[in-house]
Amino acid sequence: MREVAAAGLRDLAATTSVPFVRHTAGPATYDVAWERGDAVLVHGAHHTVGLGPAEDLGPLMAALADRFVPARLTVEEAAYGAVPAAWAYDVRGHWHWMRTTEPAPPPTVPLERVDDADAVDAVLDVAQPDTFGRPGTLGIEGWLGVRVEGRLVGVGAVRRDPDGSGHLRAVSVLPGATGRGLGLALSQGLTRWAMDRPPQVATLGVYTDNAPALRIYERLGYRTEHTFCSGPLSSPS
Repeated sequence: MREVAAAGLRDLAATTSVPFVRHTAGPATYDVAWERGDAVLVHGAHHTVGLGPAEDLGPLMAALADRFVPARLTVEEAAYGAVPAAWAYDVRGHWHWMRTTEPAPPPTVPLERVDDADAVDAVLDVAQPDTFGRPGTLGIEGWLGVRVEGRLVGVGAVRRDPDGSGHLRAVSVLPGATGRGLGLALSQGLTRWAMDRPPQVATLGVYTDNAPALRIYERLGYRTEHTFCSGPLSSPS
């Protein structure tokens, strides 16, 4: 097992073959990482992510189980059964982490930058109340919105990750405004924004059972790189 301190996370991101780590690992997002074989575990105060095959990730997690208890744990689906008893958790999120390098076409629906946090929250409170992306969330660069008859009915954000790639957050359309292509337009605009600088990569997370969103993202060239099981740990064991 090799430990990588915060100062070395950028080097880890530059050399790893693991897509999630390559784009997200940095001292602004995680405090430390560990490697064992083909597995990597990145840890921060609020979130710990385990990646790699169960035969490597299981022993890695077991070796760290008595050192700390994650506040929230995300593990690749194929390795969920290898989570040690001390870190056992109920899955609250089953989701794909997707990535594209394909430029998105311009949206055919007018979009606008939205700086009014209350207006963004009003949409999210109805359309996606459990989202982790909100105005003021660390790393979010800004919000796009779409209106129907002057009313803000859809929003989405871009978070800038340590390597410069853009990650789409909280893409949401009010229930009464769905079926009009607004989600596609927001996703196009946000993808173009996310890819407006090197390395010209856009990523996102989407629940595995969100078929309409998956169709949009696959249409835009996004492909699943990791499938995760996430959940909070209630207390140390």
